[in-house]
Amino acid sequence: MPVIRFGDRFIPNSLFMKTNLTLFFLLFVTSLTFAQNDICGIDLRSGTRTGAYAAGEKVYVDFDYTIDEPGGARIFVRPFTDGALTPGYSASGSPVYTGTGNSEANFTINTAGPTVEELRFLVTNADQSETLREFYVPVHYEFYENGVHDFAFSADQAVASFLLGEPVEVSFDYDIRHTGGARIFIRPFTDGALTPGYGASGSALFTGTGSQTVNFRINSGVNVRVDSLRVRILNDDQSTLLQEFFIPVNWYWSTVKVTDVTMLGSPFAPNGENRTVEFDYATSEAAGVRIFPRPVTNGGLTPGYGACGSGVYMGTGDSDCGFTISANNQRVDHIRFLAVNPDQSETLLEIFYPTDLYFGELQLKDLVMCPPSPARLPHDEKVNAYYTLNNQTASSVRVFMRPLKEGELVDNYAGSPSGVYRRGETPVDDFFTVTARDRHIDQARFRITNVDQSLTLANFIHDVDYTYGAPMTVSSASPLAQERVTWKVFPNPMTDRGQLSITPANSHTVDVRLVDLLGRQLMSWPAQQLSAGVETRLNLDRSAMNLPTGTYFLHLRGEDYVVTETVVVQ
Repeated sequence: MPVIRFGDRFIPNSLFMKTNLTLFFLLFVTSLTFAQNDICGIDLRSGTRTGAYAAGEKVYVDFDYTIDEPGGARIFVRPFTDGALTPGYSASGSPVYTGTGNSEANFTINTAGPTVEELRFLVTNADQSETLREFYVPVHYEFYENGVHDFAFSADQAVASFLLGEPVEVSFDYDIRHTGGARIFIRPFTDGALTPGYGASGSALFTGTGSQTVNFRINSGVNVRVDSLRVRILNDDQSTLLQEFFIPVNWYWSTVKVTDVTMLGSPFAPNGENRTVEFDYATSEAAGVRIFPRPVTNGGLTPGYGACGSGVYMGTGDSDCGFTISANNQRVDHIRFLAVNPDQSETLLEIFYPTDLYFGELQLKDLVMCPPSPARLPHDEKVNAYYTLNNQTASSVRVFMRPLKEGELVDNYAGSPSGVYRRGETPVDDFFTVTARDRHIDQARFRITNVDQSLTLANFIHDVDYTYGAPMTVSSASPLAQERVTWKVFPNPMTDRGQLSITPANSHTVDVRLVDLLGRQLMSWPAQQLSAGVETRLNLDRSAMNLPTGTYFLHLRGEDYVVTETVVVQ
């Protein structure tokens, strides 16, 4: 999990709760004011939410639980495809759970072909007569004849910095059953295409089961971001593509790198009190660089900040920077490192390291959301939050947690009321839910007020990723579509840019449009004149299309077929 280290404490990255590919969270257990049956930590041993498995290979899932149900509860983890249990699955059963603890479950798909799109977590009472909790975690696990999974990286998957030419290693397990063996290539992608200037290790011919480590590097460019890794499995002579999928990452290569970021002091400071961030650096710039660490809140520089300047850094070394916040009750969620040449005319690196630092008199400590995001929930299902409120004001306060989408309250929500919290530290549990379908939540806002709610003392924003509604069909097509055309969206999920690839069997015209969850058209392309056997690519530019984080649908319509492809924007 990506963090900025505070002395000997590690503070989780709230943004990574949105894109956390291991889905692992600290379990915060406190005395609750209502009975609860929760799963607050999930660890996918596959290493990522994306992978390939040979039919019959087991997928293991670890989870933390807290059960208050009299008589205990059972917890079932099941694979879902197109909104239903994946055909041909088998899975572990469940003992009766009580209290708090951690456990594991496993499943497999016994036939080649299905893609598991979600994992359903179902909590029932002991005799399974009542559902206590239900939610779905998005994954992309392909089950065919070959497996490539259990990925591990030599750098933090969520954010890492490298010098040009510096390699990163990717390790994985494999189970190759293709006749004649297979080759496995992992390549860096940027904005939907191979990253310019990359160099990578080749592939041996793999057979049977085992583990392997490969590497790649970026050799040229400035502030080059790799946003995904393409994993390809090919036959022995590389003439046939057997499988392909993408793993999201957030890695930067440049002539300067910033690593080992540590915040000194506690993560709670009075306004005006200095905090120091330490970091290591390296640069190949002969004239050196300047490096400016700056506090960031909800995507912008934190209001009322003051920070150090920068000398000229040469070679390798370590440094520190002091900063403070004068605006009352602010949460710093990232530290932005901006590296420039000595006269500050060129940006060489811009990278954001997550943190969780509070300035003022109010702090939320040890926040845990249950279920962890990303997740899909049936309408009316609760998202619970557990944390400690540190109130150092002279008066009592109230706290209201509410769901947001693009900075606005989500309609048809319901949220827990607030108690009155005196000065000092108080354990708190809150919840919200949404009673309407097809609603997406990208932030949880914690509004802190005085007791009569006449004055807002703070608005602390935490990034999340929850969807209320029916399951998303990753890909659907009318019967003739497979005969007429092949298509693919990559990378998917996408961050900044992606591409739609279309290759027709015969020349014809196709219309393409992008819609949101409510069916509103966001983008349409001119009619595409497709030539037989020739690939056409359409660019998906998040900025140009003004797409917030969320789920969208690409519709392709030919004369006698329709294709719908889900696009996830992170």
